Amino acid sequence: MDATMNNKCIDKAQGYAHSKMCRPMECIEVTLSIITSTVYVTENMFPIFIILTVLYSTPTTSFTYHKENNACPRLLYYPVKAFTSRCYYNPNVLSSTPEMIQQNGYKCGTYKVVTDDGYTSLMFRVLPQVDDGGEKGQPIVLEHGVQVNSAVWTWMGDRSLAFVLARAGYDVWLVNQRDSGYTTHNKYKTSDSRFWASSLDDMASKGVPAILNTVATATNKSGSVIYIGHSRGSILGFMYASEYPDEAQKFLRGVVALAPVAYFDFSLHFRIVAYLAPIILPRISVLNYPVKYSIKFYQILCTNLPHVCELILLAVSGSVSQFLPDDLLAFFSIFPVSLSSMQVSHIVQLFRSGRFQKYDYGRKENLLKYGQEVPPLYNLSNFKLPAYLFYGKKDVFMKEKSVKRTFEEIGSSEKGYFSVPIGNDDTKLQFGHNDFILSRYIEELFYKDLLKVLKKLKPKE
Repeated sequence: MDATMNNKCIDKAQGYAHSKMCRPMECIEVTLSIITSTVYVTENMFPIFIILTVLYSTPTTSFTYHKENNACPRLLYYPVKAFTSRCYYNPNVLSSTPEMIQQNGYKCGTYKVVTDDGYTSLMFRVLPQVDDGGEKGQPIVLEHGVQVNSAVWTWMGDRSLAFVLARAGYDVWLVNQRDSGYTTHNKYKTSDSRFWASSLDDMASKGVPAILNTVATATNKSGSVIYIGHSRGSILGFMYASEYPDEAQKFLRGVVALAPVAYFDFSLHFRIVAYLAPIILPRISVLNYPVKYSIKFYQILCTNLPHVCELILLAVSGSVSQFLPDDLLAFFSIFPVSLSSMQVSHIVQLFRSGRFQKYDYGRKENLLKYGQEVPPLYNLSNFKLPAYLFYGKKDVFMKEKSVKRTFEEIGSSEKGYFSVPIGNDDTKLQFGHNDFILSRYIEELFYKDLLKVLKKLKPKE
């Protein structure tokens, strides 16, 4: 694939994502206008504060205006990033997945994944840089978690997992699930609540098989594909491989779960949200909103109030000790994207029931759909593939005992579970839920061990 292919990859992705975007909500436009105006007025009301901050941040540099600056080594610098030479330009900020792939020197391919229930999503391919060594192009599917998309595997430049795997010789496939911004439906627009009416069951039973079939067909390597899922991506992998064990063995060589979730054990603030969810969720049809407008909001917020964004990150990750300040606007240009209330409801059900079960529609609908009043369980003992689980002790969504329970229930004879960093009990270095996708030390603390595990999953002779 040449540079022309790369450009087509970008053009196709941009056209797909933007042409199918739902109409902007008036309330969001008004809110953004107010925020923008407030920021403008604030900057003009407090010029002395701005100047003092600049003087503090650049004691030995001249006042050169750098409008393009979007990365700073300290959070303090972000409000004055255009005025200090200590900040710089990161091309990955506000870039699409294909753009990041090309900007970082890799070849990109674009594929359409069509599901039985009418969804069409774009999946991006990062071709291996090692053609005659490494793992000789063994396919790896990277499945993202909630409120992010395929960009979560490319946004950190050289530290990004997609590029680390490509350099190691793997053929990397970046999934975009139906709530990612890279998806359309053959009947419903994103402004229609029916577009978002998908449970985790639907994604596992419709989305995952379509993804794996696309990869297997394109590579002709069915049975050699490695599935790596983070957070929700791990849930979908567990659901699929336990519900369709024979099909999973036909496609997959093994499953690697990062921040693996089958049994939730929330931290306090998420427990409160979970118990309020039955009251709140029925009053809203979707949590989705136009991705580009949420990103605009967070770019403004994080530039002017960077410590607020750090608190948001702490709430959803469990730790920010490994977050690199330089990455602030890059991360909040890929997070958060849309999420359906039905998926949130399913996650809450999993937590409150303590069961790894299908979606609970209520007794009457359960009888019609499942033939029983209570949702059926996913039987992890049917999971026969090699499985490796990596978790962090600072995770806000589950505890070590939850991971151990999942590990023990998995029916595979080849399996393992590990706390990251492996063999290191330093409290400061223990991973949180999202350190698998943002840690500044991820190459030293995690990737080396991950690559060792992947070597165990070489294609069978």
